[in-house]
Amino acid sequence: MYVLISRIRPLAPFILLFLIVGIAIALVVSAEAQSPSPAAKTEMAPTGKLRVAFPVNALTAPKNATTGELGGLTADLGRELARLLGVPYEPVEFASPGKFIEVAGSDVWDVTLLSPDPARAKVADWSAPVFELDYTYLVPPNSKLMTSAEVDRPGIRVGAVKGDAQELAVTRALKNGEVVRFEGWPATMEALRDGKVEAVAGNRVTLPTNAKEVPGSRILDDRFGKQVLVVFVPKGRAAALAYVEEFVKQSIASGLVQKIIDRSGRPGLNVAEQ
Repeated sequence: MYVLISRIRPLAPFILLFLIVGIAIALVVSAEAQSPSPAAKTEMAPTGKLRVAFPVNALTAPKNATTGELGGLTADLGRELARLLGVPYEPVEFASPGKFIEVAGSDVWDVTLLSPDPARAKVADWSAPVFELDYTYLVPPNSKLMTSAEVDRPGIRVGAVKGDAQELAVTRALKNGEVVRFEGWPATMEALRDGKVEAVAGNRVTLPTNAKEVPGSRILDDRFGKQVLVVFVPKGRAAALAYVEEFVKQSIASGLVQKIIDRSGRPGLNVAEQ
């Protein structure tokens, strides 16, 4: 053992230098992977600012009721993208995901975070998944419904917020039940409270907050689907799409996405499987 150590000791400086160079190369490669090409920067921020769309919703783009500040997952990723691009960050508010999609074909935004859906493919392209969580149901007090399969029966009415990802997903998932659409969460929860629907479609991250509006309501243990969140860019911006694809890959690999989840303090939100 002594002989081995004595032979290695003279090489120690070279081994240390090799490790330092290796780490430096890895950092450079990582930085270059997120450094935008001129085409990508032009497509990501054609006005010189990164216009981050905030279709206000509790999951990805919440608005502080007191200060009016737009925050959440969209803000975290948007600010990081703006920093990497070297351009100012500019939040652009929309009343809801549905209202955003209605105008998303016009030049009013550059990037946002939403759930993909065929109905949204006409106005946007998107990255691989960044976050994932469960779609599930909220049922009122004394409901006998225990599983998603039991919800999908003739005569069962399921409330959903018009234009939200949950509404799009439950519309495809239900084969026998009926989807009843409402403008916004207050109207949707009022319908559950008043017995106008037997269940409400939502996700496991935000439904606990909604459930407080109907004391005694219950979130089902299983799920009717998996929700993923992706980075949207306007349709046809190929260089921008390639850039956000690499950004997502690097953000997951570096642990940034997990840090954002940890900071959000939201159980049920996970890093998407790649």
